[in-house]
Amino acid sequence: MTSGKKPVGLTTSQGWETGIRRTFAITPMEAWEKLFTQPILGLWLDNNANIPFEKGDSYTTRSGITIHVASVTTGKVIRMKWQQAPGTNTSTLQIRVIPAKEKTVIAFHHEWLKDGEERLKMNDYWKKVLDKISEII
Repeated sequence: MTSGKKPVGLTTSQGWETGIRRTFAITPMEAWEKLFTQPILGLWLDNNANIPFEKGDSYTTRSGITIHVASVTTGKVIRMKWQQAPGTNTSTLQIRVIPAKEKTVIAFHHEWLKDGEERLKMNDYWKKVLDKISEII
């Protein structure tokens, strides 16, 4: 018997999704700059990534993850298509930098994930990324 409730992470409008955020004692612009340069860029994407992160930019990591930048509001939000490997589901990753008084929230929101299993996998992935960022900042 089912209760009629949707599973956690399953939405009507974006399919399976997850969102992870953490607050850091830096300015929003510092957070933005750190997210898209090494070494922090290497934590969430690739140690070799060196792209400007402008609309239309694409990058493929050594492990096969491909991103395609869909939109950018510098210092605030970037949206990109994210594909784990060729031939797999393409999802949407949104990274936000949100002012919070004297601090800044860094948020990873990943939507259009394949299923609940991929949601859990990416939820763990983004938690680990934020844990590692916390060690650097």
